[in-house]
Amino acid sequence: MKLGLVVPPFHPPALTDMTLEAAHAVGADSLWAFDHLLGVFHPELYGETGFAELVPDPDGLLDPFCMCAWAGRRTDLPLGIAVTDSIRRAAPDVARAALSLQHLCPGGFNLGLGCGEAENLLPFGYSFDRPVTRTEAFLQTLRHLLDQGTMPGTLGRLGLPLESAAGRPKVWVAAHRPRMLRLTGQYADGWLPVDAPDPQEYRTMKATVARHAAAAGRPEPESGLFVFVLLGESRDRIREMFEAQPMAKLLALWLSPAPAWAAYGIEHPAGPGGRGFIDMIPHELDPAALRDLAPRIPFELLEEYLLMGTAADVARRLEPYAAAGLEHPVVMNVTGLVGGVPEAMARGTDLGVLAQHVHAMGASDTVPAPA
Repeated sequence: MKLGLVVPPFHPPALTDMTLEAAHAVGADSLWAFDHLLGVFHPELYGETGFAELVPDPDGLLDPFCMCAWAGRRTDLPLGIAVTDSIRRAAPDVARAALSLQHLCPGGFNLGLGCGEAENLLPFGYSFDRPVTRTEAFLQTLRHLLDQGTMPGTLGRLGLPLESAAGRPKVWVAAHRPRMLRLTGQYADGWLPVDAPDPQEYRTMKATVARHAAAAGRPEPESGLFVFVLLGESRDRIREMFEAQPMAKLLALWLSPAPAWAAYGIEHPAGPGGRGFIDMIPHELDPAALRDLAPRIPFELLEEYLLMGTAADVARRLEPYAAAGLEHPVVMNVTGLVGGVPEAMARGTDLGVLAQHVHAMGASDTVPAPA
């Protein structure tokens, strides 16, 4: 099984260099940057998380397309975006950027796309109306441009070669619901969901994508999964660190939807219809109320959506997904979210151990016991 690692596109760029070095050291197969205009923590509370020691401003985010062009001079690994949306940039602009990066990055380029998230749209004046309809039209145009080099039905064309030595740029779609799963099968080279807390649900969604790909006469897209990982000495030690830095628990606002909160008897601040990352804008919430809420967020709620523990613990969480057809997990390593720089340094070798476990899943159905 392949392993993708997220290179967080935060200022200062020195953090990107550190992540690139770590990715090469552990034998990662691909590198990805997420595309956010806002971070996922309220800026008034972020300073009380361990990440504040690493990144001074949670909203200090570099443009990931620019960052990939910069990183392409530092690595031969494939680079990608996980993911941008179909609303802020038109398909011809994104197609040109993808082809440009395919030629600028020796390992090629993976273009991840989704319907968008409220926090990256509404505060900046973009509409979030009918996102799936807009995504469908976007993908139709994008696919034609990347396959033919021309706009459908017009004289518009891209003069860039459609292939580099690494092949063609690959389109990945973050899909979870029936219509988006259909679009993934029809137009994508890869599938990259972020919300699949149950391996059986993952298997079912993968089958849906495969069915639509077959109907469209396309190969089944490569199956990915965007996962958040926090490595630590033990589950109990990680729990202790979250209790010591409870503001870090507010990551659950973004990771988990309202029904997951309700199962623990807590109402999500976005209300009973809150969908987590899709419509959560932490900056709109009252920081005083969030400060009161954070210590009451159960560790177990966070644990449902954030893979935590030793490398072997995390590998055991991934193994059922491998059995369900996962081929290429993309790991967002948030170690240091609690504990800060000392914890991130202490866990320096753990990511390499996790990479060994993930790569072994392609040849074995068993995950080694913890050392």
